[in-house]
Amino acid sequence: MPQLLEQDIQSVLDLEVRPLLHAHNGDIELTGIDEGRIVRLRLLGACATCMGAEHTVSDVIVARIREACPWVGEVRVETGVSDELLAEALRFLKKDRR
Repeated sequence: MPQLLEQDIQSVLDLEVRPLLHAHNGDIELTGIDEGRIVRLRLLGACATCMGAEHTVSDVIVARIREACPWVGEVRVETGVSDELLAEALRFLKKDRR
């Protein structure tokens, strides 16, 4: 990921997006910048499975990133439970409980 582009996005996330998500026990992670214009993010915590996540993504996250970083072409935000969390839950459920 080009350093300057990543710093721009991280700055928007840290200053404008994270405080809102933290208030709802959530967070966000920058997972990549493809072709210098496609920003990939992942919602974490309570925000990852929230029924209102779609509105948060379009009304808050995408709007704030595009306003601060006009070079961004597309913002893709992954919601839902991560593969890591699913694997951890399966390991927990498979343990012998005698």
